[in-house]
Amino acid sequence: MKIKQLDTPTPAISIDNFIPSEALVRAAAASFETFDSDQWVKYAKGSGQVQYCSRGRSQTTPAALAVMDYIAANFDPNIAFKDIGVKAFPDMSYYGGGMMLTPNSNDEGGFLGMHMDAEVHAINTNWKREYSAVLCISEEYDSSFDMRLHDGETHARVPYKFNTLNVFKCTENSWHGFPEIARGYDRKTLGVMYWSIMPPSEAKLARKKAKFNFDLVF
Repeated sequence: MKIKQLDTPTPAISIDNFIPSEALVRAAAASFETFDSDQWVKYAKGSGQVQYCSRGRSQTTPAALAVMDYIAANFDPNIAFKDIGVKAFPDMSYYGGGMMLTPNSNDEGGFLGMHMDAEVHAINTNWKREYSAVLCISEEYDSSFDMRLHDGETHARVPYKFNTLNVFKCTENSWHGFPEIARGYDRKTLGVMYWSIMPPSEAKLARKKAKFNFDLVF
């Protein structure tokens, strides 16, 4: 595996060829096509994004689950980021992650506005979001798929590449997103979110919803 590290604007790493079997990654990508339209949670432009997401573990394809379970079992951000004190762990229900499709193969206009995710888990309300790990699974991709990271002042680009795991630390300024992807493409990813336990006093102040900032330049 080839590992690339980014320190600013927010700590991030990219790990090439993360899943040993590319065939399994292809199977997961192909399974998006078998997903019924009404199985997706669909976010429209007015929400700050045009993106479709799966509803959780029970409504995820077997191939996608196999890939995400491998990530959860084999990637430890506490070690990768030398952040042992945080004691982060994966949510294997795949809330806030799972199958993620940004569509533009039929002019849907898929994009992800610059935002910060909710800090607190909607179900386990004492869980704090620590890391976002996202595997790139589209073999046909374009540079418009690249994730942009922003801290409010500076920004960086994290390249999208088949079977690459991109992970970034969730902080008070870990803005991220990407503009409308190239027409004729669908951007497919699988996301595993990592959390930690936070004290009640911190949970009361934690951000409950994603926050978008449309003034930040991609």
